Amino acid sequence: MKTSILNNKLSIVIPTFKEGKIIESSVNEIITRLKTEMIDFEILVIDDHSNDQTIQKIKKISSINKNVSIYLNSKSKGFGNSLIEGIKKSTGKYVCFVMADQSDSPEDIIAYYKEIVGSNFDCVFGNRWEDKGLVEDYPFFKYYLNRIGNIFLAIIFRTKYSDITNSFKIYKKTVLSDLFPLVSNHFSITVEIPLKVICRGYKFSVIPNSWRNNEHTVSNLNIGNILITYSLVIVYCLIERFFQKEEQLKLNKLDK
Repeated sequence: MKTSILNNKLSIVIPTFKEGKIIESSVNEIITRLKTEMIDFEILVIDDHSNDQTIQKIKKISSINKNVSIYLNSKSKGFGNSLIEGIKKSTGKYVCFVMADQSDSPEDIIAYYKEIVGSNFDCVFGNRWEDKGLVEDYPFFKYYLNRIGNIFLAIIFRTKYSDITNSFKIYKKTVLSDLFPLVSNHFSITVEIPLKVICRGYKFSVIPNSWRNNEHTVSNLNIGNILITYSLVIVYCLIERFFQKEEQLKLNKLDK
């Protein structure tokens, strides 16, 4: 396995916003684990106009580790724009989105990577609710909002996958490039990307992943904004799916 891994570069994209308290330990933890597995990797930290010590700390890490690069979100402020910047800058065969706050485990990065390298899947999605004990200190209100939202998405998009809003996923870079243009500027991009994958029929695997709450995270949770932005993305993806079905029907008629 390790011989084949060396030929499949992994790009870790980490969007940041005011993560100065934890970003150094978060990145170093990932570096240590990936080097242990002898994985060819790069870490791209995309900062969303932080005004704390985030940029300085990443510059410090990148000065002693050539695998780490920092980029500034060149567009307007927003998680989605940072993620898009990271996708465009990445040079690996596979791209994994990882949160900066250590809520995502390096062990799961390895599991995702081995799953996608050792298979013919286009993506590997995590499911935090597949087994008991995977989630640590998930906020009570957020849990019910998460479960209701994900079950709703699974029903209307006719998929068995029920953790669509989980941002922690790995994709082939070619698949992500095919999904452009991405219209989400904010956190709703974590829904837009997997929904497009599902609607366009890409092959994906689902494996359990852990999640832990972190007190250092700066949260800008605004339920009103979340509902609006997520709803717009869902409608956008439903429209895309409708036109894809219409196109497929036309092709089927031509085949006859």
